[in-house]
Amino acid sequence: MALASTFFCVAGCLIKCGSHIGPYRMAFFRFVIGFGLIAIAFMSGRITLVFNNKKLLFLRGLTGGIAILISLISITKLGLGKGMVLICSYPIFASTISAVFLKERLRLFDIGAILTAIVGIYFIAYDKEHGFSLMVFGKYELLAVLGAVIAGMAVSLIRKLHDTDSSLAIYFSQCVVGMWLVLGPSLSSEGRVGLNGVFILLGIGVTVTIGQLLMTEGFKYVPVKTGSLLLMLEPVLCYAAGVAIFREESTLSSGFGSALVIGACVVVLAGRKKKALPVQSNVSV
Repeated sequence: MALASTFFCVAGCLIKCGSHIGPYRMAFFRFVIGFGLIAIAFMSGRITLVFNNKKLLFLRGLTGGIAILISLISITKLGLGKGMVLICSYPIFASTISAVFLKERLRLFDIGAILTAIVGIYFIAYDKEHGFSLMVFGKYELLAVLGAVIAGMAVSLIRKLHDTDSSLAIYFSQCVVGMWLVLGPSLSSEGRVGLNGVFILLGIGVTVTIGQLLMTEGFKYVPVKTGSLLLMLEPVLCYAAGVAIFREESTLSSGFGSALVIGACVVVLAGRKKKALPVQSNVSV
């Protein structure tokens, strides 16, 4: 999960560099590259793909594809900071959905840790000069919250699908459904991509594919609430990358927020009882 957050951070930086390309094109190439990498591995005989629960796989692909598209739109319209804050509120919805439908235990301790991490992300995105308030929602803020709800559904579906399907089949379903979901808007997008844009799109596709596979495999071994907290390291890493790579200003509030997120992850992991892992993974690579 920590490695998945790292690759998602790299993808976020590439998205920031390629905001001129447009969210629909970035989403389409993200799905196409993931589809192509898995398809090549399958045709070469390096992996096997078996689709068992087709209904849930389609729902996972649909919810995941919509959530990714909304996250790209939110980042390009609201900025990497505010867009990331709203999208990263999905653990609240994922934990609640999993507690209701997957019967995962949700203790007050877990709720407190999740809320602490959420508060940390708000501090990371806080802009002292312009101020930052989520009490005033525009259409893109509301869209981002809707994306967080849908992302929470997708995460819960991943956890459920591990009972019947492999990580590669779960991610492949997202690529297939998502690719057709954004095909039309992507083809109608205006503007030239350019050579630099091509490299950015390739980079987004590869890094996201690796991150998605790591995340999907990780949810096989950890509860939704724990995995979601670890994935919340992504905005912390994005903050660090922004300071080191894009020369963004480092503030006391963002440093405090980073400490809250990392602290919440460490506390949850330290309090989690160890479970016996499967002897053999159901992914053949």
